[in-house]
Amino acid sequence: MRLEIRTLFILPLVFFLLINFSINQKDKYEQWIKEEVNLIITSAEKKEFEKLKKDENKESFIELFWAKRDPIPQTEKNEFKQEYYKRLEHIKGTFLYGYKTGLETDQGKVYLYFGEPKVFPQGEHEVWIYSTLPWMNIAKESFSIVFSHDGIGYVIDRSLTDVRVMQAFYDYPKRVLLHPDLKELPEHTKTLIFSPESFEADLIQKARTSPDEVMLIPLEASPLFIKAENLSSHLTLLLKVGPHEKIESLPNEIIIFGRIESTDYSSDFRQERKTTVEKDYLISQLGFPVRPGMYELSVGFFTPDKESYSIMSDTIEVPDFWNQEFALSSLLVSPQVKEQKSRDKEAEFSVFSIGRYLLEPRFIHEYSKDDFLNLFYYIYNMASDENQNCSLLIELELQKGEKRFQLNPQRKSLKIAETTTLVEGTRIPLSALPEPGEYELTVRVTDELANTSASRKFKFKLL
Repeated sequence: MRLEIRTLFILPLVFFLLINFSINQKDKYEQWIKEEVNLIITSAEKKEFEKLKKDENKESFIELFWAKRDPIPQTEKNEFKQEYYKRLEHIKGTFLYGYKTGLETDQGKVYLYFGEPKVFPQGEHEVWIYSTLPWMNIAKESFSIVFSHDGIGYVIDRSLTDVRVMQAFYDYPKRVLLHPDLKELPEHTKTLIFSPESFEADLIQKARTSPDEVMLIPLEASPLFIKAENLSSHLTLLLKVGPHEKIESLPNEIIIFGRIESTDYSSDFRQERKTTVEKDYLISQLGFPVRPGMYELSVGFFTPDKESYSIMSDTIEVPDFWNQEFALSSLLVSPQVKEQKSRDKEAEFSVFSIGRYLLEPRFIHEYSKDDFLNLFYYIYNMASDENQNCSLLIELELQKGEKRFQLNPQRKSLKIAETTTLVEGTRIPLSALPEPGEYELTVRVTDELANTSASRKFKFKLL
């Protein structure tokens, strides 16, 4: 009898706990929609989420929701989500106006979208200043949002705030949806981090404090940039090792390593790479995608036996090809171009492989009059008319001292898709140049529909 009483008591308790757990789970997802992502979730996403019945499906939806807004979804860290919740936590306890709290206030919404501002009180108004974001249709380096006090708290004063700023405010949820077509979670690539006691980390530290100790062999690096995926640019580092008396004894494969870091990002890299002999020095290369911005770069090499090594440090600026501004990639130049009939889809990406052409990379650009200057580059973010046609003017100019030589300009008018990138190339016979010496080539492309231009320069020596 005692066992039966105990069973009768336990069953209602278990039933109560299961109901309570179910209610808490329901509250969890309702809270996520209403109190966490209500300002950035799209109406289509909201409808899709509300149709889901199983918790595991809802969890999968939430993971994919953040992945679609992740600047670099291939990495484990989601910079957008991390910053979003940091701002969300801040506004919950900061902006409290009467019955409105946090996300219900105009200042809370602006802070969530644009982050911490520079605040300037002006009588009954409060002005928040921000740096202009690349996608905003504002030419100035900064923009302001004006708030007026309504007796309870501050609200956006639309009569004193630029209409383009207000449009950016309304567009923000759409702009942060970086990968709307993402259907499944991407595989994460682990970020390489050298341990402090490693051979690589020790050389990197010495390169920044005592560079003479680690430059055993002359080393130079030339960066090249083209557009990559997921809001990144692809950085290719072309390395020149030598000249040095030990060059001939170096193996044909070396380890290239280094670190690239900014105020909020750091990543190490290391790859075994083949070398090519060019005169009395070696050249090699490696590349990887990186987000636009200013970085401190340390790059070096060492042989497998670690007997020979060098490393250098420099500051580089990675351009942004995703900000909708008209732009050109780095110029890719070589006297030798091979035609590749078919490109292996599994082959490693190379910036010097362009369509059916394969360029031979050169570090020092010295040519004879018998050579041709083979030039390739990418054009990004062209404007188009109502028929999806672009209109480009391409001008090339050679300069030697005070002398300038104009090559025949070309006009390009062709149909493009909204996200199309154009690749252009030309072949310049150097026999046409009047005399040897140092030359500078300027490539200038004008988008005649948008009335804007972009240019790149390239120096070479004619022997």
